[in-house]
Amino acid sequence: MADVRRIALRLLDGWERDDTYLNLALNSPATATLSREERGFLTALLYGTVERKITLDYLIGRIAARSELDPGTRNILRLGLYQLFWMEIPPHAAVDLTVSLASSRGERGFVNGVLRAALRQCKSSDGTLALPLPPRERGLARYLSVAYSFPSELVRHFLDLLGGEETERLLAAFNRESPLTLAVNTLKISREALAARFEGAGIEARPTKLSPVGLTLPAAPPVTTLPGFAEGLFFVQDEGAQLAAAILSPAPGSTVVDVCACPGGKSFAAAIGMGDQGRVYSFDLHDSKLPLISSGAERLGLTSISVSCRDGLDPDPALLGRCDRVICDAPCSGLGVLGKKPDLRYRALDRAQELPALQSSLLSASARYLAPGGRLLYSTCTLNPKENEEVVSSFLSDAPSFRRVAFSVGGLDAPTGELTLYPERHGTDGFYYALIERTRN
Repeated sequence: MADVRRIALRLLDGWERDDTYLNLALNSPATATLSREERGFLTALLYGTVERKITLDYLIGRIAARSELDPGTRNILRLGLYQLFWMEIPPHAAVDLTVSLASSRGERGFVNGVLRAALRQCKSSDGTLALPLPPRERGLARYLSVAYSFPSELVRHFLDLLGGEETERLLAAFNRESPLTLAVNTLKISREALAARFEGAGIEARPTKLSPVGLTLPAAPPVTTLPGFAEGLFFVQDEGAQLAAAILSPAPGSTVVDVCACPGGKSFAAAIGMGDQGRVYSFDLHDSKLPLISSGAERLGLTSISVSCRDGLDPDPALLGRCDRVICDAPCSGLGVLGKKPDLRYRALDRAQELPALQSSLLSASARYLAPGGRLLYSTCTLNPKENEEVVSSFLSDAPSFRRVAFSVGGLDAPTGELTLYPERHGTDGFYYALIERTRN
């Protein structure tokens, strides 16, 4: 795995230098020839190092003698310390292979010294490594930031929203490994039958608690190798996202618009919920992403989905006032999916400042599709009232022909027509839903 570590260093350097996304880096040409085992190790090492970056930098600051470090040297130390503290790798192997990443004799000596000092200074009485952390009593935000590796500003956002105890539970939930969650194509197979098929192949599959059509796979092979993938028996979708179709509940023969449809999960679920009878117009601004919807619909055997490139701020005139259901899954800061996208935690709040204006405009434009009596589901995958409740309240204050509608889903009641899912409470990604009905012309 020595070459994989060198690839990890190259990708980590590029991620920090160019402000790229980790998922794109992992699909770069540098990883094209890796085996499945090597790719798995690379993903775990790179995602884990980025996820724990703030904790690792605090540790480096406690141990390293230098106040200023070359960015490349710091990334070597991050990779090495992550292996020592979070991966089941023999310490001597982790140290030796990390030192080999250094490019000069002096750098090798420095890296070796820091890693071995960490082994000495952080060893507890039972022989395991214990992370040094800032005193909790001297500042909760600072402690949580270092302990769970989230920027202090983001920690303070959650503290203001949830308080100390729940914020810590939320951050811990984000740092837990997420199982693979699938939505069953119930037009082709029942959830029970698909679970039995997985079990027959030696793959554990558990029914989701909130969604009636979901399965979680705690330890799954690559999705495309799962039994039933080629037959279109399922698609990947978080349990929280699966609730969207259940809340909207389009009837067979309905006309549905999904204004920001990529990668297509909510369109697929709507079409399945309608029995593939009616029409689902899947629109997205990004033409390059539309094949994700087209190919997914074809694999699932769905014929009711029509895919087109369209800006959500520019509704299709032919559909205005004619639609039974609308899905407005707005672009957001992603504060609910920080567990699956660890690099997002370092930039999420920057995006949160500029998004509410766009979200408000998108909601207003999307509402124009509804016929009287039609319903719109406004959703985000963020935990930020400015992008959620405040956007919906502002829209309704200016639109007397619309109102929120109470609903129940997955055993959860939303008497005000709004529901927020939290990872630490519900075991899903973080989601916000508001169900809005057009009452008259």
